[in-house]
Amino acid sequence: MRKRECGFSLIELMIVVAIMGILVAVALPQYQNYQVRSKVTEALVLAESVKRTMEAYYADHGKWPWDNATPPRAAVNDLSSTYIKRTQVKTLCGHFRMKFRNGTGLGKLENRWLWMKPTVSTDGGSIKWSCAVSRFNQTKDLVPKECRNRPNSAFKSCP
Repeated sequence: MRKRECGFSLIELMIVVAIMGILVAVALPQYQNYQVRSKVTEALVLAESVKRTMEAYYADHGKWPWDNATPPRAAVNDLSSTYIKRTQVKTLCGHFRMKFRNGTGLGKLENRWLWMKPTVSTDGGSIKWSCAVSRFNQTKDLVPKECRNRPNSAFKSCP
């Protein structure tokens, strides 16, 4: 009797390689989206400082900054970071936007805008912020859930 040889057959190895290929094909895009979302989180951290500056001005004056020469707006418009090219206050309603840099591994978000809009409660209480991203259909999966809004006219102009 011959001793039976142990090991994997070629078919078994091909099946394992095929399964691994399928897993990589599914997991890799999700991992890349996760990396982009983590970079967007840095932009949202920068946005927090802009929000606080704008809220402080609103609390002191009862209105949003008038123009770019007003101290909060002048300081805000100079902000940038690793992933943010510039920040702009666009209207007298406290709306601002942040432009993502090009070539930073942000994929479809490169050179796109992240819009922020305040909503002041009617009782004079807290200010709630909403955010949206440009090219919504292409970029909605690359931002956190709270930013999955369309930057419609409500984000770009005063109510």
